[in-house]
Amino acid sequence: MQNKELKPPKKQRQAHPGSLLKVSQISKATGVSTSAINYYVRIGLLPQPIKTHKNMAYYDSSYIQMINYIKRLQLQKHLPLDQIKEIMHKKVRIWEEMGNNVSGNAESFFESDTDAVVGDGRKRIIEAATMLFARQGYFGTGEDDIVKQARVSMGEFYEMYSGKEDLLLAIAEEGVRLFRDRVSVEIASIPDMLERIRIAIPVAFQIILENREIYTLFLEGSVLADVAYDRRLLQITASIAKDLKATIARGVRDGTIRQVNPAVTANAIIGQLVRLANYWVEDPMKHNIGEITRESVEFMTRALKP
Repeated sequence: MQNKELKPPKKQRQAHPGSLLKVSQISKATGVSTSAINYYVRIGLLPQPIKTHKNMAYYDSSYIQMINYIKRLQLQKHLPLDQIKEIMHKKVRIWEEMGNNVSGNAESFFESDTDAVVGDGRKRIIEAATMLFARQGYFGTGEDDIVKQARVSMGEFYEMYSGKEDLLLAIAEEGVRLFRDRVSVEIASIPDMLERIRIAIPVAFQIILENREIYTLFLEGSVLADVAYDRRLLQITASIAKDLKATIARGVRDGTIRQVNPAVTANAIIGQLVRLANYWVEDPMKHNIGEITRESVEFMTRALKP
């Protein structure tokens, strides 16, 4: 990768040193050593500071946000410095094109999860990966295929995801979000907790039906060799069980559901629904999803009815 230096915008270079910070103050605010900060500047990961003398440099307060942003990419995404450098170059370039100097809106700009540009890129990446995984399979899809289809750079991709496994989990999380959104609309005016569960079951099967190819990837365990991946996938399932547990507990309290242990019952229901979804995916032509849905609703009704 070309070793370019990040140069601060003109307004920042002309700022009065009295309004700026020394490297020791930046270090104290971020918890990053002065030697590491100097190294980041030297390799072009951070913009050059203002130099008033050969050994006297001043930093705008935005360096705090930039360094914290770099730390997040290292700790949360496990990205190497060369990839982080590419991301930082793009960030600063967009920032300058927007007409901001380093002292303006740095905190919000370097919050990647809330940045509008990143949000749009994340949406395109998820849509592209969902289509490609379904069309040509997980192993048949490369990260370069996803980047090309989503119209983003490889640096943008690695800013958001550490790789295909991370992205596949993001697709699963998006499916959970979609399920919650759909169910919340359907049950908003339903006071009966058992009826809420009866409504949620068909929604769950419909989402699996709409995303059969992606669901099959999880069934096949195509990327489950990684322990961290497996743990996160279990956390996604547990989040649904937690919602269901709360609904059952409320139903027990108000009498719309019989006396049961909410935690045990929630996990039993999740287990049954997953097994039935797997049963359908094993042979969709032979196993009718409509019948599976109806039988599931009837089974849950008989199991939970007071």
